[in-house]
Amino acid sequence: MPQIRQLAAIMFADIMGYTAIMQKDEAMAMLLRDKLKTKLDEELALHGGRLIKFSGDGALCSFNSALEAVKAATAIQLLMQQQPVVPLRIGIHQADVVFDDNDVYGDGVNIASRLESMAVQGSVFVSAKVVDDIKNHKNIETISLGKYVLKNVAEPMEIFAISNAGLQVPLNKKLEGKAEKFVDRTSIKK
Repeated sequence: MPQIRQLAAIMFADIMGYTAIMQKDEAMAMLLRDKLKTKLDEELALHGGRLIKFSGDGALCSFNSALEAVKAATAIQLLMQQQPVVPLRIGIHQADVVFDDNDVYGDGVNIASRLESMAVQGSVFVSAKVVDDIKNHKNIETISLGKYVLKNVAEPMEIFAISNAGLQVPLNKKLEGKAEKFVDRTSIKK
């Protein structure tokens, strides 16, 4: 397959602490993984998504629509919070990316991965680009978590959490992952 460049919403989903879960209870780890894979397949089919990669503890997916990516992520997270709870975190970014055979490349992929690394269990983190596409949809609520400098990303980015009922929103909590809080030094008074 030749390389194809296109605008896409990239979604990363990851089971937090999967290796530790596997070491403690292999059967439970497999149950959680299977639950995620089943729901992921259902939501991708419903929302026009494509599974690029599925590993033991996570997935890389693409969507032609940021709105559909957010709808799928929200549905997945809500089910993952039912017993048995799957400690899942999700990050979504929209960008121009390159599809090549069974993979996808580009800054947009890296940014979605950084958002996922910052997310907390039960949350969906999205970039400002995604918020631009979903802001007129009243059934999707977002809240800004502030600007962050993402690892190996030149410009600081504002990060948002989808704040619909049932999703986790880490207000007043230091976010971890491959980023640090942006401090605008030009606005600090001397």
